[in-house]
Amino acid sequence: MENNIQKLLNDVNVILQQEKVKKEESLKRGERFNMFATLGVAHYEVTHSAIIASFLDPKESHGQGDKFLKLFLSIIGDETELDTANSNVYTESSNEDGRIDILIEDNNKKAIIIENKIYAGDQNEQLKRYAHFACKKYKNGYSIYYLTLDGVDASEQSAKDTKYKRISYAQDILNWLELCIKESATTPLIRETLIQYKNHIKQLTNQDMEAMSQEKLIEVMVANADAVAAICNTQNEYKQHVYYTFVKPKFEDFCQKNHLLFEDTNLFAGRGERGFFFRREEWKSAAIWFYTERAGEWDFYWGISNYKGDALKVEKTQLDCINGSITDYWPYGYKYLFQYRNWDMNTLAEMINGNYVKYITDLVSKAVEEIDNKNLPMP
Repeated sequence: MENNIQKLLNDVNVILQQEKVKKEESLKRGERFNMFATLGVAHYEVTHSAIIASFLDPKESHGQGDKFLKLFLSIIGDETELDTANSNVYTESSNEDGRIDILIEDNNKKAIIIENKIYAGDQNEQLKRYAHFACKKYKNGYSIYYLTLDGVDASEQSAKDTKYKRISYAQDILNWLELCIKESATTPLIRETLIQYKNHIKQLTNQDMEAMSQEKLIEVMVANADAVAAICNTQNEYKQHVYYTFVKPKFEDFCQKNHLLFEDTNLFAGRGERGFFFRREEWKSAAIWFYTERAGEWDFYWGISNYKGDALKVEKTQLDCINGSITDYWPYGYKYLFQYRNWDMNTLAEMINGNYVKYITDLVSKAVEEIDNKNLPMP
């Protein structure tokens, strides 16, 4: 088995080196230029909503009428029977029940509502409120879609007793963009814009490897099925080893140098609340938390909360370094991590090379600095 695993790793390394060379050559040809990445739109839901809506809108300046909208509806399997030729598309559409990220409505009192979540958390009864609004206004039918990077469910507090459908950037948006690109063969400016956005979404969803390299990688994995199984079956042990060897000691060293304390709780438990936090000794209950409620160390967010589990009793104040949602339990705001939100294999690699620790400790340093500069209470 040991020889099989070593052969697998050697073969995979060859493919990765070939992929690296291809990317470098592609970069020299300008094929990896991406204006969307340059403008830094990766984690801004509002910007992505505007981009998607501009392609969906039959009246937009792309000049393709309802072609892109029809393709989108076919990809998501919508059954609303929207009159696409006579539809209007809105972003950040406000009503008494909230603000809808993307709203598509026709002249026949039918509509499609898209809630776009990349890194932000759900608001209380958010989808439920949208359904209440739609039920009153769109008498002839409506559909609600919950769009995320990987097609996860909406939270229970947002969508309880609400009918909606999950869609993802990783599959639905990418498939839609591929169809739009094919349909734009005679409009090169539109086609190239779509290609750039598609490449941006592939990077955002960790699908940046070329198809040929992926096929070779799969062939190698199939030829070494036992070795792949052995590796996959030790993922959790690998994750724990990486954390306890490359992350926790560095966090503790950072805290020692910066007069902070570090603790983790329930990491690698099967379920329930878990995470890690940084605090000063004089902070009796407040801490800078990195926190998740999902199994597998998935969907981490961060902010300042009470590490003892109660609400933090301070005046609600938005921290600039967090700039996220404010609640009683997160009075200074909380926000999903832009990088390393999930402890997947890519994040584990970044833990080993030190980038993960630098990212987290930079956030902690900025939070501590702002707390001190604003003299915020940390009871």
